[in-house]
Amino acid sequence: MAQTIPPRYSPAELIAELREAAEEIAPELNGIRPEETLEGESAQTLEEMLDALRRIANGAPRPEEIARIALEAKAPLKPFGKPRSTVVKMQKPRR
Repeated sequence: MAQTIPPRYSPAELIAELREAAEEIAPELNGIRPEETLEGESAQTLEEMLDALRRIANGAPRPEEIARIALEAKAPLKPFGKPRSTVVKMQKPRR
């Protein structure tokens, strides 16, 4: 009997799953934002590499430079998820 291989996650599905996991774990980490968790940073790294591969596959000039930048992973972490609080204190007007 041949064993069936389960389908793989697409890169977009992996990124979504990692971000969801980051949002779930962050509240337990005392002030660590979801994008600062291993899962959150992994999601962004995959997203950056996916973007680089797409650009290279579409014939972007200087593919080596695109790959080098993606592999350096020096871009700042981008926030994601729900904001912690949507309540904003209004400033009282000075009189």
